[in-house]
Amino acid sequence: MNNSEQELLDNLYKRFQTTMIGALARFEDHFGHLWDKEPDDSPIWDTWEYTRNSILNNGNKQARAAIDDIKKYLSKNTISSKYTYKLNFKEENNK
Repeated sequence: MNNSEQELLDNLYKRFQTTMIGALARFEDHFGHLWDKEPDDSPIWDTWEYTRNSILNNGNKQARAAIDDIKKYLSKNTISSKYTYKLNFKEENNK
């Protein structure tokens, strides 16, 4: 895998992460008031932490699966894997 392909994969993974974190942030913006004043050991905090971790775990799993799919595609469709070059050198007689 060359540098530009790796950079593409890294950028795509970051976009998955940004999407997950952004969605969680919006959820916290609009519903955070429901648990802000609750003690840390409150059931609502436990529910939120469980939900948040589930979202992040699923998103990371899907991001890794997408990156693996792209890696498989790239490995099957790169120019270097389609063609093989064999060079034969012929010695010239020096007379």
